[in-house]
Formats: sequence, C-alpha cells, structure tokens
Amino acid sequence: MTGAALAPLNIDVTTSMVAVVTALAVLVFGLATLAKPSRATVAWGVAYAIGIFGAYLWLGGYQLDDPVMRAGASATLFSFEPLVWWGLRAFARRRPISWPVIAFMVLGPVLLLTTAGSPIYQIAFRVLFLVASIFAALVVYELIRLRNVPRDITMPLLLASAMFVLLAVTAAVSAVTVRGLTAEQQMGILRGTNSTGAIVLSACAAFTLILLVRTDADAASRAHDDAERLRRRLARAHARGEEDWSVLAVHLDDPVDLRDALTIGTFAELIARHRAGIEKSLPASADIHVVDDTTTVIVINAGDEAVAHHIRDMLSRISSVDDEAAAGPRLSASVGWAPASALGFDYDVLLAAAGLAALDARARGGDRWARADRPAPASPANLEA
Repeated sequence: MTGAALAPLNIDVTTSMVAVVTALAVLVFGLATLAKPSRATVAWGVAYAIGIFGAYLWLGGYQLDDPVMRAGASATLFSFEPLVWWGLRAFARRRPISWPVIAFMVLGPVLLLTTAGSPIYQIAFRVLFLVASIFAALVVYELIRLRNVPRDITMPLLLASAMFVLLAVTAAVSAVTVRGLTAEQQMGILRGTNSTGAIVLSACAAFTLILLVRTDADAASRAHDDAERLRRRLARAHARGEEDWSVLAVHLDDPVDLRDALTIGTFAELIARHRAGIEKSLPASADIHVVDDTTTVIVINAGDEAVAHHIRDMLSRISSVDDEAAAGPRLSASVGWAPASALGFDYDVLLAAAGLAALDARARGGDRWARADRPAPASPANLEA
C-alpha cells in the first residue's frame, strides 16, 4: 500500500452540535410534524429546521473564522425557544402570540449582524441572550400549565429551559462582575456554552415534544373510540325502550394541588387508589371510560335508588384510607349524575349535564354528588375541569 498519512478526524463540540441537531430534527419531522401535522408540530418542525441552518452556519463560521457567520448563526439558534413557546401555546389550545416571536426572529439577526466584529458585539450578544431567556422562561411556564400531562414527559424541556434562563442571567451578571478576562476570552466562553447548550436543549426538547404529540394523539384516539362505544350502547338501550340508564362524571377533587405536591410515583399510586374505588363500587355491567387521570365517565343501567347507592359507596371507597395508604393524602371526588329518564339518550347531552353537575358538587366543597335534571347550557368541555 502507498499512501500519505491521513489527517485525524477532528470532532469537537461544534461538529457534534451539527450532527446531533440534524439527527434530532429528523426525529421531530418524522415522529411529530409529518406524523401528526398541526400548528404546534409545524412550529416545532420549523424550529428544528432553523436549528439545522444555524448549526451549519455556526460550523462554517467556526471553520472560516468569520465573525459575521458566527453572529448570524448565534441569532438563528436563539430563535429556537420562541418557536417552541409558540408551539406549546398552540398545543395547549391557547391563542398563540405571534408578534414577539416574529419581532425577535427579525431584530435578533439584525442586531448581531450589524455589530459583528465591533467592540459592542459582546454587549449585543448578551442582550439577545437575555431576551431569548424570557422565551425560555415562558416555555417553563407553559409546560407547568399543561394539564393531564405526566411530569416525566415535560421535565427534560422544563429543566433545560430553566437552565437556559440561569445561564443567560449569569452571562449578564458576569459582564459586570468578572475581571481579569479579555472581551475575546469572555466571548470564547460564551460561544462554547452556547454550542453545548444548543445540544442539550435540542435533545431535551425533542424528547418532550415528540412524547407530547404521541401521547396526546393516542389519548385522543382512545377517547374517540370509547365515546363512540358509549353512544352506541345508549342508542341500543333507547331502541329497546329501556329507561333506567344514567351517565356519571367522576372528578377527583383538587387534582392540580395533588399533582404539584406529590412525586410522580406517589401521584400514580393515588390515581390507582382512586380508580380502584370507582371500579369496586360499580356493578360488572357498568361501562367505565377513563378520560384522564382525574376524570372518569360511567354509563350505568340501574334505577335511581341503585345509582344513588353506587355513588355513595363510590365516594366512601375513594375517601377511605386503608392501612397501606394511611400516610398518604386523603382522597375525595365529586360526582355528577345525569339520568336518561330526565334528559334523554343523547350521550353528548348527558355527558355535558353530568360534567356540569360534578363541577357544581366540587364548588360546594367536593366529596359529594349532584344530580342534573335538565340539560347543561355548555358543551362536554365541562369535563375538562
């Protein structure tokens, strides 16, 4: 063999960032954006597309030692958090606020590109870093507000975004307090931190966002199938002239406080106790549909006295404390009861009425039930509380 000696392959944090961001973008595109297209997943797909562009631009600027390319790359990478925040609001069915995201994505590159190579670039970079951290803080806020989502899914992005805020504040404070380092040395530290942070943030975001999309899609599909089954069951009962049918909505009391106060494992055990209390109090013929961890819908064929007995037994079982759970929190629930004899056999009408009655029972202190004898003025969204 002949041959000249091959130069060793140099893989540093910059080339690693390009590889990792590209791989994560492919995962997000395939498992979220293309698999479940929506405003949220499209926004997240755009965030990763911009991330790829910024990563390659950063690599080019690093290899060519071009401050303008590095400035453009930094501004591009900072646009990731605003798009993730916009997508989270859309995912949670809250009105996305576009103007701050657009303003940041336009003015950020202008700020860094016009100051690249000048003495004030370091100040501009820190200012943009600090502004981007506001969006990171908003991401943390939106993740905390997400309902019926396990904390182990949101935790990676939540912690990474919180760390982003901490680093931005530290960078701003260090500009005033740190002495003994030249401006170029400080920028070198910031660039290294920025590259490493981009890898960590994009990885944590991909994990959280993909699981959010896949979990939400699976839950929606199961909920649709369960609702159709219950509609058909009530329709058959109505066709046979049966009258003694009811829909019950069972809401766990104080779910937000319980979720925030307990660890993931303890909360899961609590939910298991809650469901066990429901199942043990009902006859085998009752159809139980678990909407989420804190809400259950039941279709039951029984007379009024029997239904009232089952509800009282259910509340007693849920609130009772056994020996194994003696040290845990005391549970309670609110139950809404919508009888078909009074409201008809339209499942959606019964569901809305039962949900509103459950909210009324909760408003009166919880650990009780309320009966609906007329249709609710709202939609089945009453069950979301």
